[in-house]
Amino acid sequence: MSIKTWIVVPLLVAGVSLSAQAPAGRQGAVPGRQGAAATTAKPMFKAIWERVPYPKDVNLEAVACISADECWAAGRKGSIVHTADGGKTWDAQLGGDPDAIAEDDFDHLVFLDRTHGWALSRGGKVVGTTDGKTWAELSKVSGTARGVWFVSPQVGFEIENPDSTEQSTLRLSNDGGKNWKAVNRCSIELMVDGLSRKLGCMMYTMQFLSPTVGFIGGSIGRDFTVFGKTTDGGQTWAMSAIPGGKRLISSIYFWSPNEGMVVLEKGEETHWTADGGATWTRSTSSRLWPAYYGVGAGKIIVGANEGNRGMGYSFNGGRSFTVRPFAGVASVRAVAFFDATNGMLVGDHGMAYKYRIVPQEYSSPGMIAAAAP
Repeated sequence: MSIKTWIVVPLLVAGVSLSAQAPAGRQGAVPGRQGAAATTAKPMFKAIWERVPYPKDVNLEAVACISADECWAAGRKGSIVHTADGGKTWDAQLGGDPDAIAEDDFDHLVFLDRTHGWALSRGGKVVGTTDGKTWAELSKVSGTARGVWFVSPQVGFEIENPDSTEQSTLRLSNDGGKNWKAVNRCSIELMVDGLSRKLGCMMYTMQFLSPTVGFIGGSIGRDFTVFGKTTDGGQTWAMSAIPGGKRLISSIYFWSPNEGMVVLEKGEETHWTADGGATWTRSTSSRLWPAYYGVGAGKIIVGANEGNRGMGYSFNGGRSFTVRPFAGVASVRAVAFFDATNGMLVGDHGMAYKYRIVPQEYSSPGMIAAAAP
């Protein structure tokens, strides 16, 4: 499909090898034997999820991190909370009061840098900050909005379907989210039963790596899984259908213009690509549905099951996952990674866990063992 002018929060640093951090075993004489034997060294470090909750009964449904320790979480009761020390302390920047009269609930959060961030509510309220501290209501979009993404303090994108159940509209803001205008509607050209068809499509998620390179994902009903890529800031899009795919793309995670993965229907399937979406391969993984994913620069990919039935980890770009136990204290709602060794998970009742690499002897109340690169 050719979408002209489609212009519509993931992240990795070098991985930490636990074995590499342990000192090499010493060679020496073995009593009663000639020769040398290597002594197996125990790992000096381990990965954990450390309990760092927001101290009030507010459900948190989105999280974004701009450093190893600085994160924002958004959720019910119109709440946006912030930590600058990895969750040791939290401050409520908006809402945060569990006894407040019900406000519009935030379920989408994106930060461009330490000062510029935006949140979207289920009802379509867009709020933003330009200092990382104070928030203002910017606009009201359709309740069918699927999220916002900004590539600069002024330029942002939004996908919604206010007047259609079969075709999404891509909208653009040039003033930081105050005003939006429709720039195109999603369509794709496919061969169906040997005939060329131009079909409307529904988009559900997006990601921009830079002001020019971006991705969108969705579906055509239960017939095709649809993926799009732009290299000119949304002026044009190369649209394609993932072969054999019949589920919608619920989230997209790219860490370079060529390397990335898509999650179908919150974990029913995951697929990876090494050529910018020209070809896709389904991941080898156990089903974790519904699940929320966080990516640290491609060095770590984590899928957290909503009901705490397990945590999937990939250290090879989503090609395969291993599942570990995760006994969280409430339902998981969102995961984000700043790099390969620092992540944050949030959920109901103010639940939050920080992913950390710590000394082997380290212990803290309620911590959960994790996998590491």
